[in-house]
Amino acid sequence: MPMAMRPANPLSPRTSMSRTLPSTQERLIEDAEYSRKARGLITLVNDLRGLGANQLKLDLPCLAFIGNQSAGKSSVVEGATGIAVPRDSGTCTKCPMQCTMMRVEGAWSCEIRLQFLYDESGGVMASPKIVPFQTVADPKAVEIWLKRAQVAILSPDTDATVFHNKSSEELKALQTLPFSKNTIEILVRDPEGTDLCFVDLPGIIQHHIKDDAMVPYVKKLVEEHIKRENTIIVVTIPMTDDIENQEAFSIASRVDTDGQRTIGVGTKPDMLGPGSISALESWKKILAGTTSNLKHGYYCVKMPDDRERQKGLTRAQWSAKEASFFEKTEPWKDVDDRTRFGMRNFVESTSKLLISLIETNLPVIKRTVDELLAKETEKLRRLPQPLADGAPMSTILLRAVRFCRSLQDIVCGISNKHFVQRNQARYERFKKDIALTAPNFQTREYEYICAPSARLSSPPSTRVSPSLKVITVGDVRATIASHHTWELPGYTPYEATKALILQHVRCWKDPLVDCFNDISQSTFSLIIQLIQDPEHFGRFSELEAFVRAIVGEEKEHFQVETSTMLNKLFELENSGPIFTADHAVFDQARREWLNAEQINGSSSEEYKVMADVHAYFQVASSRFIDVVVKCIEGEWHKKLVARLEQTLIGRIPVIPGERLDSMLQEDPSIRLKRENLSQKITQLTKIKARLLEYENEVA
Repeated sequence: MPMAMRPANPLSPRTSMSRTLPSTQERLIEDAEYSRKARGLITLVNDLRGLGANQLKLDLPCLAFIGNQSAGKSSVVEGATGIAVPRDSGTCTKCPMQCTMMRVEGAWSCEIRLQFLYDESGGVMASPKIVPFQTVADPKAVEIWLKRAQVAILSPDTDATVFHNKSSEELKALQTLPFSKNTIEILVRDPEGTDLCFVDLPGIIQHHIKDDAMVPYVKKLVEEHIKRENTIIVVTIPMTDDIENQEAFSIASRVDTDGQRTIGVGTKPDMLGPGSISALESWKKILAGTTSNLKHGYYCVKMPDDRERQKGLTRAQWSAKEASFFEKTEPWKDVDDRTRFGMRNFVESTSKLLISLIETNLPVIKRTVDELLAKETEKLRRLPQPLADGAPMSTILLRAVRFCRSLQDIVCGISNKHFVQRNQARYERFKKDIALTAPNFQTREYEYICAPSARLSSPPSTRVSPSLKVITVGDVRATIASHHTWELPGYTPYEATKALILQHVRCWKDPLVDCFNDISQSTFSLIIQLIQDPEHFGRFSELEAFVRAIVGEEKEHFQVETSTMLNKLFELENSGPIFTADHAVFDQARREWLNAEQINGSSSEEYKVMADVHAYFQVASSRFIDVVVKCIEGEWHKKLVARLEQTLIGRIPVIPGERLDSMLQEDPSIRLKRENLSQKITQLTKIKARLLEYENEVA
C-alpha cells in the first residue's frame, strides 16, 4: 500500500470561514473538527483491529515504537499515553503492547485486554482469542495491571484471572515464558490526550541471561511488526549513543531502506554535558534537519528519570518543566525549529501523520477487503457443503449409486473418454507386441554368408524379431525331418507344422500378462480416484476406507477370474487343435506370403510349411487379440462394475446405525477449512460493514 506522508499543513483552514470568523474562533472550530475526524479514524482502526483485521493481514496504519534495551523507549511510551509502564530491571517489555489513545469527554479510563493469536511455539492458532482483563480508572494503578497482564500473556496455559491479585514481587517470582508474540491491548480514553495508536515492541537485546536464542527471537518479532508499508517506525535512541551503532536503526533500515517511514526520537539529552561538543553539534544539525537521513526527521524529548517520577508531577507540570529545559539549555535553545522538541510536539505531529495515513489508505483498505471477501467466498463455495442431519443410510446409498454410475459411464466411454482412449492405446500396443512374435522366415540361405552390406538387399518381408531368432529353410527342413514317422512318400508330417506354429504362440503369454496388468492397474487407479472424489466418498475417511476395502476384495476376485479366463484363451491357442474355419483369409495370407517371397506352387515342402505357418499365425493372432480385448472388457470391466454396485448396495443396509453415523463424520481437515473460511468471511463482512458505517458517518 502507498505510504501517505505528513502534509505541510494538515489542518488547512476553510476559505469561507476565514472570511467571516475571527482567527481565534476559526482555529477553535478547526481544532474541534480535526479532533472529531481524528477520533473517528482512530476509533475506526481500533474497531477494525478488534474485528480481526490484523489476523486477515490487512495493512492498517499504525505507529511502532522500537529501540535498544535501556534506550528510553518506556519513557516515550509513558509520555505518549500518560500512564506508567512496567520498569523492572532488565527487559521491561516482554510482549507487544498495542496502545490506542482517544481524546474523549468524560472520565479517564484504561481498558486492558489480552490477545492470543499464537501458540507457545509461535505458530498461528486455529482459534485466536481475546480475553478482557481489566478496566482501570486510576492512571496510577495501570502499571501494576500491565505487569499482571504481561505475566498472563507469558503464561498462556493459566487462567488470566489468577494474576489479578498478585503483587509486583509475587509476579517476579513466577516462572513464565521469556517473551511472547501475543499482545496486550490497551484503550486509553483521556479528555486531555491525543488521538493516536501505536504498538510498543520489546527492547532489542544483545544477550539473554538464560537463552541466547531469545536475541534473534526478539529481533525477528520486531522486524515482523515494522515491515508493513503502513507502519510508521519510531526509533528511540539515547543521545549519548552513536546512531550508526544502534541495532534498532539497523533493523528499521532493512525494512525501510530510504527512510520514508522512520522517525527518530532522541532521549536523555540531559546526559550530554557541555564537554560533549561534537555530539551536541551533531544532534543540533540532525534536529535542524540539515543532516537528517529520515524524511520525517528526528525529535528530542526530555523525560523524567526514576527519581523525578517519584515526585508525582502531573502531565502539565512535567510538560512545562520539559519545555523550560529546552528553552534554557545549550545548544537546544538556539535551534530555530522548536517543533522538534518536547513530547507534546512529537505526539501531536505523529498523530497528524498517522491520521493522514489512515485517511489516505481507507480506499485501499476497502478495496482489499472486497477482494479478500470475494476470494474467501469462492474458496468456501468450492468446498463440499455440510451434510444435513439424519438419514445416513440414504445418503451413503445415493453416493454409492452415483459412484457406480460414474464408473460405468467412464468404462463405457460415455464420460471421461480419455480412460477408454488410453486403454485402446494399450490394446494397440498389445497387438504390436503379438505381431513381433510372428515367424521370421529366411527363404534365401545364401544371403547369410554374404558380406554385411549385402543383407540390405534382403526381401521386404525379412524382419528380425526381438523375441525370436531367424528361421531358415534348413531349420524348417530339420523340423520336418525330426517329426517323420510312417508318412507316405510326399506327405509332410502335420506335427512339424504344429511345432513351428506353437513355437510362436508360446510367445504370446508375456504380452498377454503385461497387457492385463496394465489395464487392471489403470482401472484400479480410476476407481480410487472416483472413491476419493468429495462427491462420492472422499469427504469421509471411514466411509472411504469401507469402500476401498470392498473394492480391494472385488478387485482381487475379478483379477483371479479374468486371469483364469485369459489363460484359458491362451491355452486354447497353445495346445488346442490348430484350426481355423476362415479358409478364405487363411488361403489369402498363404498366397500373399508365397508371392512376396517369389515362390511358385511347385516349391519344396519347406516353403509350403513356411507359408502354412505364416498364414495360420496371421489368422490365429488376429483372433487371439480380438478375444483377449473382449474378455478384458467383458469379464473385467463390465462385470467388475456390476459386482461393485451389487456388493455396495447389498452391504450398506445391514450396517448398524451408529457406524453409518460414524462413516459420515467429515474429514477434519475439510471441516476445519470450512470453519476457518466461514470465520474469515464473517470477519471481513463485519469489517466491510464497519467501513461503510464510517463512510455514512462522514457523509
